[in-house]
Amino acid sequence: RPKIGGTRITMDWLKSLAPRDCLYQFRFYAEEIADLAAVMDIPAPFRTRSRYAFSPVEALALLLARFKSAADIYELTMNHNRSQGAISEVVNELSEYLDKRWGHLFEFDTAGVLAPEHLTEYAAAIHRRGSPLHTVWGFIDCTICGVCRPTWWQRIVYNSYKKIHATKYQAV
Repeated sequence: RPKIGGTRITMDWLKSLAPRDCLYQFRFYAEEIADLAAVMDIPAPFRTRSRYAFSPVEALALLLARFKSAADIYELTMNHNRSQGAISEVVNELSEYLDKRWGHLFEFDTAGVLAPEHLTEYAAAIHRRGSPLHTVWGFIDCTICGVCRPTWWQRIVYNSYKKIHATKYQAV
C-alpha cells in the first residue's frame, strides 16, 4: 500500500507550479484546467458513490494526471494526498459523467463511413473474402515511428517492445 502524501490539488497549488511542470503533470496549464472545469460543467463538489468529495479543478486534474501516462495510481496517491480508492473512483466516475454530459459531441459521421448500414456492408465484404465471423468490419493498424532520443522525458516515448524511442499511432 502506498503512503498517502503530497499536496491536495487546488487552484492555488496549480498556479504555484511552474507552467512547464503543470504542463508536464497534467498536459494543460493551470488556467486551462480551471477553464475546462468550468466549461465542462463539473459540479462543485464532485461526489463519488463512496461520498468522496472533490473540487471540480481537483477532480479534473486527477483525471488528466491519470490519463497523462500509463503509470499506476500509486504515484498519484503519494503526490496528491488521496487514497487509491478515492482517485480510482473520481477518475472512473468523472469519465462517466463527462461521457453522459458531453458524449453527444462525439457522435459524428452518423451517415458516413461509420454509419451502421455501411458497417454491415464492410462486414459482409470481409466475410465474403473468407472470414468465419460475420461481424468484423475493420482491422487495427498500429504504426510505430522511431524518433530521436529526446533530452527530457525519455520514458514517455520509449517503446520497450521495439526497444526504441518512438511515437505510436493506432487506428481502425
